[in-house]
Amino acid sequence: MQKLQARIAQMYTKEGSRGPVVTLLSGTAVTLVISYLALPVLTRLFTDEAFGVSDYFVTIVSILAAFAAFRYDDAVMLPDDDRKAYAVLWLTGALSMGTVALVAITSIWSEEIAALLGLPEIAPWLWLVAPVLLLIRFARLAESWLTRKRAFRTITGAEATNKLGILASRIGLGATTNLGAGGLIGGFIAGQAAWAGWFAAALLRRAEAARAWRPSIRELRSVAGRYRRFPLYATPSSLLNTVLGRLPVLLLPVYFGWDATGLYGRAFAALAIPLSFIGTAVAQVFFVDGAQAYRENRLAGFTKNVHARLVMVGMFPCMLLIAAGPELFAFVFGANWRAAGVYEQYLACWFFLSAVASPLTRLFDILELQRAELAISIGSFLLLGAALVWGGATGNILFAMGLMAIAGSAGRIFQLGAMLKYAGVSLRDAASAYVRYALIALPLVACVWLARGIWPTWAVGLAAMTAGAVYFGFVAWREKIWPGANMPPPASERSETSE
Repeated sequence: MQKLQARIAQMYTKEGSRGPVVTLLSGTAVTLVISYLALPVLTRLFTDEAFGVSDYFVTIVSILAAFAAFRYDDAVMLPDDDRKAYAVLWLTGALSMGTVALVAITSIWSEEIAALLGLPEIAPWLWLVAPVLLLIRFARLAESWLTRKRAFRTITGAEATNKLGILASRIGLGATTNLGAGGLIGGFIAGQAAWAGWFAAALLRRAEAARAWRPSIRELRSVAGRYRRFPLYATPSSLLNTVLGRLPVLLLPVYFGWDATGLYGRAFAALAIPLSFIGTAVAQVFFVDGAQAYRENRLAGFTKNVHARLVMVGMFPCMLLIAAGPELFAFVFGANWRAAGVYEQYLACWFFLSAVASPLTRLFDILELQRAELAISIGSFLLLGAALVWGGATGNILFAMGLMAIAGSAGRIFQLGAMLKYAGVSLRDAASAYVRYALIALPLVACVWLARGIWPTWAVGLAAMTAGAVYFGFVAWREKIWPGANMPPPASERSETSE
């Protein structure tokens, strides 16, 4: 028992990278399991059209949240002392409030905006954007400060509260009312309120809240000038990256209607959202420890290890959904959602590469290369936008999905290559991770692919779960991922000299 307690203590240590990542992923894992158990319920309570309208609302909020504070919140991690960091936090809060006020004023013309977009279904919900944005910005501010303080357990609790609040509220509203998209939107708002409430309580409990001080105008101007690269380059880049991930939700209803948007959203939820949960947890720790690694001239080795772990986690589910997406969607969500599985077959590689690249974009902030990030984001945005417009003009939804997948994957591959090069990681080392884990996953995925033509849908689903357990169990054993080791390199690279 003492050995077990020691192992658990090592696993959740606050030192190094493994402990914080495991702490964040523990809450993520529980949330993911509950989320997947809830998805089949939600897809039976709400129509694909309701999901489409709700996804559009969430997309609008996400885009506004991406530039509400002009990315100054990311600069909270960079100052050497807390006084400057706190000044950045105040600056971020002031900018966030200004953006929320502007959005609230704009919502007066909700009907006109919806008519201009040609989407009258969203008009009743646009007035809710400002209050939801206020909740999200407060939570993000608190998260930035607590990340700097390495309060990862508090952050884990907040994330779990957010996601579980959304799920519980949506299921409750779907089962007891007939609100349609309103039930999904209401559940989303309830989750953000719970998230902000958790952080508010955590800040009040911390000693720093009692000793909070108000920076002078001079100090605010000083930090605004010192970190001006964030609003000048990181803000448009962040906005473009957010729009890039959400662009299909914005354009699909224009070309193919709300049903196609809802199906795309479920395809996105099946792979991109779970991987993004993991990516968010990794990114929070990567930003803090990556900045320290850069100061200590060991960023290359640290980045290579994190990149390999992200590839390890995402490779199997990506290959599995390409091989048997329609059968797995029919098994999990119901036969009506089989078409979303077909979409997933086209989009899985793009979602996978996005999940790998997203946490590593913190490298642009660590290295203060926001100008390069902006240039790459503009190119990726134009490429995906052209693919969507071209595909939408044909009226063929699968052709549009294929073009989106090619354009999105190409943009992410270029972005990954640039980031790894800037960090000092050789492209050969980076590519070896993809080859290694693809070869491990291939036999298991092939078994599921063969089974789909012979076995019923439920048996294919069970085979997929078994294959997943074997894959992750094997790579955990092979890479010797045990408590107490601090983010070790992959097995095949362990003999190399640390960079």
